Order: sequence, then C-alpha cells, then structure tokens
Amino acid sequence: MMRKSVIAVLLTSIVLIGGCGIFAPKSDTSADSAPAAMESNSVQGDSMILTIEIPKRRYQLGECIDLRITATNTSQEPIVFRSPTTAGYKVTIYRMTAAGWRWVNQYPQAAMQVKKVWTLQAAQSVKYNQSIPVMRDWPMDEALRMVVELDGGPDVKCPMIISASAKIQD
Repeated sequence: MMRKSVIAVLLTSIVLIGGCGIFAPKSDTSADSAPAAMESNSVQGDSMILTIEIPKRRYQLGECIDLRITATNTSQEPIVFRSPTTAGYKVTIYRMTAAGWRWVNQYPQAAMQVKKVWTLQAAQSVKYNQSIPVMRDWPMDEALRMVVELDGGPDVKCPMIISASAKIQD
C-alpha cells in the first residue's frame, strides 16, 4: 500500500512540475508539414534587442505556452548580467484592472535564488525556451499581458498580449 502511495505522489509531482508536453501527442515531422507560424514581438533598448516568440495568442486551461526568448547585444561592448536567480530571465503575467495592469504570476517559479554573473559578448545572442502552463488561478477570457525581461541586465522589457480560456473551442 505504501509503495502505491509513493508512486502516485511521484507521478503527480512529475505532472505538476514538468507538466507541459509530457502527455502531448507527438508532432508530425513528415516532409509535408510546415513549421508553425510564430507570433513575435521585439523591443530594442540602448544595447540590446529582446525578442519573444509564441505559437499563438489564445490558450486553453492546462495548455502550455511554448515561449522562445532571444536577447541580442547590439553594442560594441560586452554586457555583464548580475542575475539574482539561476534562470537568467523572468516572465511575468499581468491582468488589466481599473487601476492598471496587476500582477498574476511570475515564471520560472522554481528558479534557484543563487546569484549568477554572466556576460553577453558584443554582437552575440542568447536564447531561452520556457514552457508556461495556463493555470487555474489565471483570469480567464480576458486580455493578459505577458512581459519578458532578462534578470540583472539592461532594463529592456518585451510585452505581448495573450488570453486564456477555460472553455474548449470548437
């Protein structure tokens, strides 16, 4: 009995922590399938271009937002990042209220709180991939603002409007 309980707890933990894509159907990799078009937004700061890409803007409860983040150093000098976490970036979800955009959640949620110093050399890029599950505590059927920024670097924030729905669309 104890062994079954431990296995159930482990499987539940894997689904909750790893969640996105574990039970997803395999994608079609035949020659006939074309790559999916991506929605994207870029913001240019003084020394960096930050770009985010997602496959679409509307998501269902439990679905994952597969986010691609690219930061490119456009300056002639290296940029030193002093990140307060090991993630190197953060993604924040906001909802619109009468008082303006209000914080809903931030990802990655399990980034270790260990300072990380790294350098992005001149004219080089760094890429990150993050899967963010649409959670029950997110506001449904309204505009949400997703903002991406690199941790500990230039103040460049790249926003994109998305929405989530609890209803299955036909």
